Amino acid sequence: MVRNWKKKASVVYGYAMARLALNMYLYFGELPLEYEQGTGRQEEFDRRYMELLGWYLDGEYPRVLENIDDFRREIRQEMETVVAYSDAVQIYEYALNRIERRFVNGSSEPEIEIETLVGNVMHYLASTEDTTVQNQRIHELLRQLPIRFTRQKYFSMVHDALTSYIGSDYAGLEEVMYLLRCGSLIELSQRCGSGYGRLEEILACLKKLSFRDLTKEDYEKTNAQVKEAGELLLNLTEYCNNLEEMVNDLYLLCLTGPEAMRDAAKEASAFAILKGLWRQYENGSREISQQLFAHLPELEGVQEEYFEKYQQLSFRQEEETDPLAFRVDMLMSTSTFADLEENKRQGHVTREDLEEVTTTFFAELETVFSSSQKPVIRAIMATTLSYLPVRFQSPDELQNYIRNSLDCCTDLAERAVCMELLQQMMEMDGYELV
Repeated sequence: MVRNWKKKASVVYGYAMARLALNMYLYFGELPLEYEQGTGRQEEFDRRYMELLGWYLDGEYPRVLENIDDFRREIRQEMETVVAYSDAVQIYEYALNRIERRFVNGSSEPEIEIETLVGNVMHYLASTEDTTVQNQRIHELLRQLPIRFTRQKYFSMVHDALTSYIGSDYAGLEEVMYLLRCGSLIELSQRCGSGYGRLEEILACLKKLSFRDLTKEDYEKTNAQVKEAGELLLNLTEYCNNLEEMVNDLYLLCLTGPEAMRDAAKEASAFAILKGLWRQYENGSREISQQLFAHLPELEGVQEEYFEKYQQLSFRQEEETDPLAFRVDMLMSTSTFADLEENKRQGHVTREDLEEVTTTFFAELETVFSSSQKPVIRAIMATTLSYLPVRFQSPDELQNYIRNSLDCCTDLAERAVCMELLQQMMEMDGYELV
């Protein structure tokens, strides 16, 4: 096992070393000279990351390991806040899309008959035999369909779908409940005042919006605000992802460094870049020197080379239960924000567990619904239903659901928009309408 770990440590170290140097080079080039208001905790996070990097470069691995878990969790929490804002903006964007034809030139009549569209949708769903792809398509389909449910009908649908988690591990139920809370504005309500000033301003305007009395001028102004918020959130998402990825690589270097065999030339280039950038940060300089640029060719292709070696490694079962090996594998996974602690809650979800979770969720949701307008409530219903396990027992049941959703929508302009969105969804996926 010792020999296997040394081999694994060497491969992981080489991968993390190269990726960190390259990503740090790109990241440093994006550091602002002055931080704008409303960017959350970006300035503080940048400072703390450079502090961790400085300790690492000084060989203070234990000091880095003492602090890096908490820092990593804070970035994850920041990302969860960004996700909550993103879902909230998408809720209002959904509602605005459904009234678009009031203000944009275009007929309220759809370009295709309902029955023809339903037939196309069913052919589209059946055009792949991959169950995972089919379920993804159904989820997106449910998100686009017009919603005309009573609250009790909606609550019943959510409850019935969640019963599929009875008997499963708790992690699956916790994950879907997090998605439901984000997609229903509950999560955002508990994360307000997080330092995103401009986003909070935009959401405050969206909450005050009267969809019934909306003028064309109001619609255009609101649409512009939603687009602005989308761009801000895209940048924040990219920032959190990049920072967490670099934290993961620094973590990997500390965990594997003591046992890793190194390539001296590649390591020298990587460390020259890291040390040079750290010094420039400490000196308040943001212009990357040509000397550092000259080290990049030495690292070209190194990240890919080591990752391929990592994928080819195989280890004994006892290594999979080793806490250090587990942590390294989680940091190397495709999930940048993966939880490094193994699920401590033992056993499986019981019906009592499910009833407790859903009762709490529905009570919180009632509070949101009571302060929201109908278009927003419908957007929440559509979004959250798209997160739930598919519960249709047959193609005919799904087909009837699609047809009824369109038939029951008496707002012709909204129905036309929904039908248009369904056609766009299929065409973007390469399906040719018949």
